[in-house]
This record gives sequence, C-alpha cells and structure tokens, in this order.
Amino acid sequence: MGEELRRLSKRRKAINQLREIGERQDNTLVIHYSCESFYDRSDGSTPRITSIAVHNFASGQTESFSIHKIAELTHLSPKQIVDHYDDLEHQMLDEFFQFLTKMRGALGFTGI
Repeated sequence: MGEELRRLSKRRKAINQLREIGERQDNTLVIHYSCESFYDRSDGSTPRITSIAVHNFASGQTESFSIHKIAELTHLSPKQIVDHYDDLEHQMLDEFFQFLTKMRGALGFTGI
C-alpha cells in the first residue's frame, strides 16, 4: 500500500505542475532535443545533439534547429555532413542560443 500512495502522491504533484504551466502559458517554452544513439558509442564519446525543437506554449509557434537544416542552408550534400559534423553542430547550437537570448527578453526570463 505504501508504494501505491507514493505513486499517487507523485501523480498529483505532476498534475499540479502541469496545471501551473497551463496557467503561465505566456512565458512557457517546451524544448525537445534529439541526439545520436547512446548505445552505438563504441568510443565512449557523448552523443551529438542533432536537432532541437522549441514550442511556444502561448502562440503555438515551433522553431526548429537541426544539423541537417544548417547543412542545407550552407549547401552541403547529405554525404558531406559527416565530414562537417562538428562545425554544423556548433552553428546549430549558436543559432539556438541566439533564439533563447531573443526569447529571454520577449518572455521576461531571467535565468538564461
């Protein structure tokens, strides 16, 4: 019975947190990222971030940042991506950071 009560308490807390987010839509961004597989890392390196999506809860707008998008904008073919991964990832993360900096002021964030 103790485990069931802990799960119920955890569920109630999660529902309250989601309710609070819903009440503060004007300054809520939902951020999702994808990365390379954690399991296919024979050398033990950290997987690269390959894409990031940011959804503005209030406006419904979604911004996307990806290595493949940067490659397209710089006119690299899909076959050339592997040779330029470090630079493409860096450019993508720079673009993402610039977006967050712009949004910080627009949404009144103070912690970035």
